[in-house]
Amino acid sequence: MRIAVTTPTGHIGSKLVNILLDRKANVTVIARHPEKVKSLADRGAKVISGEHSYPAIVEEAVRGADALFWLTPGEMTSRDPLGEARRMADAGASVIRKNPDLHVVQLSSAGSFLPSGTGPILGLRDTEEKFRAAGKNIVSLRPNEFMENVFFSLPTIIGQGHIYTSLPGSVTAPMVATQDIAEVAAEFLLNPIDGHHVIDIVGPQEISFDDQARIAGESIGRTVRVVTLSGDSLKAAMKQSGMSAEMAALLVEMEEAYPKIQSGFHGEQKRTGKVTFPKFAREVFAPSYKKAVASAA
Repeated sequence: MRIAVTTPTGHIGSKLVNILLDRKANVTVIARHPEKVKSLADRGAKVISGEHSYPAIVEEAVRGADALFWLTPGEMTSRDPLGEARRMADAGASVIRKNPDLHVVQLSSAGSFLPSGTGPILGLRDTEEKFRAAGKNIVSLRPNEFMENVFFSLPTIIGQGHIYTSLPGSVTAPMVATQDIAEVAAEFLLNPIDGHHVIDIVGPQEISFDDQARIAGESIGRTVRVVTLSGDSLKAAMKQSGMSAEMAALLVEMEEAYPKIQSGFHGEQKRTGKVTFPKFAREVFAPSYKKAVASAA
C-alpha cells in the first residue's frame, strides 16, 4: 500500500506513520519541518517539505498513492481558526476531486454531527462535508476526548497542581488515547473500504475529569485537582498563556457544548480503544511531566 500522511509529528500522525512502516506500507509524509521527521525518513518514509494547506504539496504527496490520512491541525495562536480550517478543507477537497479513486481517512471529532455551537469542531464538520462532496471513498473518524489533552494543562499542573476548565470535575467522557486512534486510522488505510463512512472511537471506560486529575497526580506523586472557572475567566487565562482570543472563545464554546457532544454516537461503527487512563498516566503522562520539570529546573 502507498499511503500519504499529513501531520507526521503530531500525537496521532507520528504513531500512525510508525504503525504503517511496521506493517511494510510505502509511506509519504508532508512535513513543515523535515528535520523533525528524520527518524521516519531513516525508516524509509519519503518526506515532502511543505504544508498541506497548499494543494500542490498534497498533489505531490498523493501522486501514485492508494490512500491519504488527513488531519486538520488546530493553531492555538490563529486569529481565524475556523477560516483556516475551512481553507485547508478546500485545499484537500480540490486534490480529492482530481484523484477520484483515492481512499481518504479524515480525522474528525465527536460532536461533528452538531451543526453549530461546538467551537473548533465546526471546522472538522466542514471538512467532512467538503470531502464527501469531492470524493467517493471517505472515512471520517470521530474520536472522543483525547487522553493527551491533559498536556494542555501541563504548565498549571507543574506550577499549581491544577487543571483548569469551565466544566464540573464530575463530567465524564470515554476518553481515548491517540495510540488507539492511530491504530484505527491504520486499519482503514491498510484495508480501505469504498463509500462514505463515519467511525466513532471511544476509550475503554468512562472517566470523570476529577478521576483524570487524581490518576494523573498518582502517577507523578503529587495531588492534582480540577478547578472550575467561569467561561470568561477561562478565556482570560487562555489568552494570558499565549492563545489567541479567537481560539480561546472557540474552546470555551466547545466546553459549553460538552453535554450535547457526549449525548450519543452517530457513526455506523464504533471502535473501542485498549489503553486505559491509568496506563496512559503511567507510561505517557508521567515521563513527559518528569521531563518537563527537569528541563525547567
